Amino acid sequence: MAPLKPNSSYLGFPEIPVDDDIIDALIHDPPDVRWRWIRALLRTEDARRLAEFRRLFQERVAKIKTPPHWKIILRLQLAMQSIERPVRVKGYAVVKGKGAFTADELAAVQYDPSRLPPAGMESEDWPGVEFHVHPKMPDLKFLSDMRKAGVRHAVILATDTDPEDLDRPEIVEKLKNAYEGSAHSQSVPFAQFLKTIRADLYSRTHVTDQDVADWVADYPDTLTGFGSVNLSKSGDYVEEKLDRIQQLGLKGIKLLPYSQFFNPAENENMDLLFDFCRRNGLIVLTHSGCAAGAFEMVELSRDSHPSLWEAMALKYPDVPIVLAHFASYSTHHPGIWFNEALTLMKKCPNVYADISAAHYLLTDGGMVAQIRQTTGFDQVLFATDYPGPLYYGSTLSELVQNVKGNPLLSEVEQRTILVDNGQRLLELA
Repeated sequence: MAPLKPNSSYLGFPEIPVDDDIIDALIHDPPDVRWRWIRALLRTEDARRLAEFRRLFQERVAKIKTPPHWKIILRLQLAMQSIERPVRVKGYAVVKGKGAFTADELAAVQYDPSRLPPAGMESEDWPGVEFHVHPKMPDLKFLSDMRKAGVRHAVILATDTDPEDLDRPEIVEKLKNAYEGSAHSQSVPFAQFLKTIRADLYSRTHVTDQDVADWVADYPDTLTGFGSVNLSKSGDYVEEKLDRIQQLGLKGIKLLPYSQFFNPAENENMDLLFDFCRRNGLIVLTHSGCAAGAFEMVELSRDSHPSLWEAMALKYPDVPIVLAHFASYSTHHPGIWFNEALTLMKKCPNVYADISAAHYLLTDGGMVAQIRQTTGFDQVLFATDYPGPLYYGSTLSELVQNVKGNPLLSEVEQRTILVDNGQRLLELA
């Protein structure tokens, strides 16, 4: 007799801890362990247990007398949000150590995870690589979205940003000088705008190096993790972060010059970072272009200009540098530094660009022609900034098809962007 279909959409995971243990961890674990226990909660699919957990959780939180660290407060808010709005995906389950599989695939092996292949695929012909994911969704959601889209592998990213940086006078002065050159400064006082910047620096769904390592440990065949380090901080801080990233086995470093408040051409920690990456074979992935929220302002995003990476790219030709968003993200000035990115890529073959939040570049015949004539497509990576597209009504599958079925690109170019470049850079092939 065949085994009965399991009740959970999460197979191969250890039993979910008792409610009190989860709540203790949410309240008392180190601030930088954010998603571990949220993910345990999200594996709870019994409505009655969730209702009881909600009651117990609210009682325990109400009894907290000493205000916790603000990062823990955000973690508690994220836990409550997860309970109130659980995410369910029909027809799919995730398997620890492997990834997402369809109900039919699981039924075919009688729901025995040991009989499954390393990773499922809708199509073996185009094993896509997604180079820019913020894992802010439940495992079942983002891994099933990958399966539906035909994406075999994804790079997931940490973000080391800190609102307390705005307590440092030199950073406040840097921002004030930039802000005074903007049109906004005529109508909104800088002190008020600084509060907006602070709010943009850390969200409830913020992802840490440890969070990324936890996800990768659960799905090593499907995910590659990049840590993050704030280069505006002290050399000791940077060294400790890099050591931790190495201990966690992460394969790259995610940087955000605009919100980590450093200029890549001037920062004194750059050689420390690049020497570490060269010795350990790590990739540097940096935000380029403008950014969301307060950083839509060009004046506040100048540190994300691609030309600021030229000196390091030339000095460390064996360290890959990926310009996220092709230096083109800007609501008000789309394609803002596209030409400058291409100039750098032509001069430095170790510089790549991902198309996250800039897929429109490949729908513009003129821009496609510029890439083809300047560098070709061997330095262009498929990426989406997932889950960002979901908030705008798009899906990962649609973005894959925008490349795979793009009439402006040859089939060789489509595959180069969607599959080959990511596989080569991550040494997957």
